[in-house]
Amino acid sequence: MRDLPKRAVAIDDSEVPALGVLLGTHAPALLDTVLGEAKAHLRTAHVEQVRYVPAKSVTVQYKATVEWPGQGVRDETLVASSGINMPDHVPTVDLGDTNIAVWRYPHDPFLPGLSMMADQAKIRGILEQVGASADDVRLRRRAYRPGRRAVVEAVTPKHRLFVKAVRPKRTKALQDKHSALSSRVPTPASFGWQQELGLVVLEGLAGKTLRRSLEASEELPDSNQLIALLDDLAGAGDAFGAISGPVARGPDHAGLLSRVTPDLFDRVSAVTEAFEHLRTGQDGLSHGDFHSSQILVRDATVIGLIDIDTVGRGMRADDFAVLLAHLSTLSLDASSPKSVERYGKHLIGAFDRLIDPSELRLRVAAAVLGFATGPFRVQHKNWRLETERRVSLAERWIASARSS
Repeated sequence: MRDLPKRAVAIDDSEVPALGVLLGTHAPALLDTVLGEAKAHLRTAHVEQVRYVPAKSVTVQYKATVEWPGQGVRDETLVASSGINMPDHVPTVDLGDTNIAVWRYPHDPFLPGLSMMADQAKIRGILEQVGASADDVRLRRRAYRPGRRAVVEAVTPKHRLFVKAVRPKRTKALQDKHSALSSRVPTPASFGWQQELGLVVLEGLAGKTLRRSLEASEELPDSNQLIALLDDLAGAGDAFGAISGPVARGPDHAGLLSRVTPDLFDRVSAVTEAFEHLRTGQDGLSHGDFHSSQILVRDATVIGLIDIDTVGRGMRADDFAVLLAHLSTLSLDASSPKSVERYGKHLIGAFDRLIDPSELRLRVAAAVLGFATGPFRVQHKNWRLETERRVSLAERWIASARSS
């Protein structure tokens, strides 16, 4: 039996014809064709994640069950992609003028180290090379973005580490960031890296995410701690490349939203126009993705900052804006939204003293517009409604900016 959830609908894009296939009812047959070369048979599949660049490319990740000869049925992660230059060895299916590549996790053609770090026997050698005990290692997949990065948690009786896989050409830059920042900012130290495989082995920090503390209604760090954390980051040097913040990425986010929800075109355009005059250069070091799942806390104290892949020279105001945008978006679905809203009000009261209040709120609107792409990306069962709710939230931030 093959299936694809009814919520997965095709979006018309004549320049990316694979989009309709990969999000439509023909996707299971395509996946089964490739699996058939290995004598395997697809039982079920549904969309788990979509990375779509209008008029350019699409990559879809599926959660599937596959029947393997002599091994029974297993859960698998399958990926299909079109519009991206692929290595020659990747299996492909030709559909007229469309070429679609298919692979199975952890055999990502862009992340050569992933298959090693997802294998208990192979990862022991990696851990031993960096001086970590490899006895009784337990692995847990923590993140996977096809073709871009993956994170596996490796726990041994003496260590808790995170092995990150990126494209090999990005390995040194990631290693350099951890080396440069860990002495100034409570970020994970690197135990070692492997350029050819694109692997970096990072320490596991203590604490829980700020988001988890929020959801548990625990005491939270005050605004001064978060400001101090960003001050420490800003003072960690400037030998980093430039990054684009939510204002600069606004047109791309608007383009995607207008393509997948054309009925929101006018509203999305108005949101983008409201912040398009804001500066998009660089005035300091920015985290680039500073939100409540990246901040580690313990006993209402900030003790860590993770996922620094995005750190670079940008607009410092964007870090404050992204945090506020993430909290306000989180409040839409939080079990206790009032506590999230109270914390957001506490933070914005402090941030208003550092950044022009109107500018800050417009930057928050830009970040919310970016988060509005999330429901489509993860194919939330009500993703059209959830997208509209986030666009409405961005509109409220713009209204707040005008009254500030």
